[in-house]
Formats: sequence, structure tokens, C-alpha cells
Amino acid sequence: MAPTKQELSLLVNPLVPEAVQHNNRVLSSLHSLTAFLLGLSAGVLALQSTFGFAFYFTGTVLVSALFHAVLLQRSSGAGAGAFFPGSNGEIEGRIGIDKNGVVRMEKKGGPGGFVLRSGAWRDVWFGGGVLSEALSGFVLGWAGVGGVLR
Repeated sequence: MAPTKQELSLLVNPLVPEAVQHNNRVLSSLHSLTAFLLGLSAGVLALQSTFGFAFYFTGTVLVSALFHAVLLQRSSGAGAGAFFPGSNGEIEGRIGIDKNGVVRMEKKGGPGGFVLRSGAWRDVWFGGGVLSEALSGFVLGWAGVGGVLR
């Protein structure tokens, strides 16, 4: 039976599960800490209702953009796919096995280049509990400081 695209992608550019777990923990910690600090800032600034949540989403987008820029720099332009599996761990491009049994990947526009994992950017921008754990930390910091200062 021929290997699936996901199995071939792991041969071309493997991701170690422990390293992916560590990367997810770091991302989750980053989002949780910045969300709490954004909550404290929103409480100190006495932001209410829509302005408070707009402050959170603006700050989260800024932190995610900075983190993504760091990933681009660290991976020499390969992007988040070098550190996160993306959707199903599949890579973009054409994968095949040549006559010598060597797995090769070709990108659009020619052979070689970076291995791009499809959907890996979503792990950076929406992963790490941005809309769940981090949001609750933001609300706790926001309500706590806002209540103490009033």
C-alpha cells in the first residue's frame, strides 16, 4: 500500500512529538501571561465593555504578530511550519519517491525550498488558548484590578 501524504511529510521533515508539545506549552504560557497583563492594563486604564475587549484583541494580535516574526527569523523564513504541525501535519507541495527510493518534495515553481506545513500559522495565531484560557485570565485581571481601583 502506498504511503499517505501525511506519512510522506513526516519522512521529508519530521516533527518530534515532545518538541511540538513543548512549543505548544510555550505558546500557551505566552498567551496566558500576556492576556493577564493586558487584563491588568485594561483595569488600570479603567476600560469598560467593548473598549476592554478591543484592547484585548488588539494586544493579542500584536503579540501573535511579534511571535510569528520571531518564528520567521528563527526558521530563516520557513515560518511556523518548522515548529508546529499545522492541520494534520501535512506539507504543501508535491511529494514523491524517486526511482532510488528517496522521498523528495517539490514546491510550486520548482524543486527544493522550504517545507511548508499547511495551516501551521493557525497554531500561532489561534493556538495556546487565545479564545479560552487566555481570555479568562484577561477577564480575571481586568475585573480584579478594576474592582480594586474603584
